[in-house]
Amino acid sequence: MKIIIVALLLVLAGCSNIYLDTSDLLRERNTGSLAKLTAGLGKETVMEMMGTEPSKGVFMWIDNPYRSETLTGKDGKSYEVLYYYTDLKHRDDRITDDELTPLVFHDGKLIGWGYPFLDQRVPPRPVYTR
Repeated sequence: MKIIIVALLLVLAGCSNIYLDTSDLLRERNTGSLAKLTAGLGKETVMEMMGTEPSKGVFMWIDNPYRSETLTGKDGKSYEVLYYYTDLKHRDDRITDDELTPLVFHDGKLIGWGYPFLDQRVPPRPVYTR
């Protein structure tokens, strides 16, 4: 009986490590890709640089970008925002806004990224969690 319990614990520990490693790799890749971005790049080019393949974890899929939305700015212009998973605040199987980096597009071109940049352009938004 002890052998079965030990074997089960090893299997569960292995599955947990696969999940953590996959999300860690996605965050590292996204963070590295952010460093290569420049304003003015087209959306398709940015998506190629950032990648679009979801990351498969044991407990959930992580889309890349994690989510997107279109927002109306303080100036009345329409902005498309792609949110990429770049940070880890808590290992709780939830991805919250503070673990994402927004990339802001206008007319199909990257104009900036990060919450300080986004907050300058659009009114306050609700906080999302999944």
